[in-house]
Amino acid sequence: MHENQGYEIDQILQEMRTDYWRSLEAVEESAGGSRIEYLIIRCGNSRYGLLAANCREVLKLPHLVRVPRLPEHLRGIFNLRGEIVAVTDMCPLLGQDAQKIHDNFRLVVVEEGTIKTALLVEIVEGMAGIDEEQIESLADGAGAGARDLISGKVVQGEDVLVLLDMNRLLERPELIVDQKKQFEVDS
Repeated sequence: MHENQGYEIDQILQEMRTDYWRSLEAVEESAGGSRIEYLIIRCGNSRYGLLAANCREVLKLPHLVRVPRLPEHLRGIFNLRGEIVAVTDMCPLLGQDAQKIHDNFRLVVVEEGTIKTALLVEIVEGMAGIDEEQIESLADGAGAGARDLISGKVVQGEDVLVLLDMNRLLERPELIVDQKKQFEVDS
């Protein structure tokens, strides 16, 4: 029978946890600031960053049900696991022409407080961590119609990533469907 070789599993695991957390702290300190995670999307020829904390999921384009008398940027509704969710086309909100929808489009389900919607985007590139020091404010005149939706930009060589303010986006009057007015028009 083998004698206990002096291995204390609990002690070894605790040391491993301590080393792990120390290494994370070292990485954060060497970064020199905080990183913010963004989901990178494309609308037209422009790249945008959505705060990842507000993005719940990315979906392939389901069957959308068009609702009569809604503005053109509200492309329809769909059933998300028993919940009816409106689909908002990002391009018109960002001052671009609405695109013809095809199978490569994706829905990004976003949520802030009690508001939940799905944003129709052309391409989802993926996640990116951005250092706060990299974020610049917009120059005057940039971002025309969607300027109030933009929280900043990140210049990466020739490419510009425009960061969107999710709170302002979801508070836009264009995203609120006034059911009372819809009812009055119908009667």
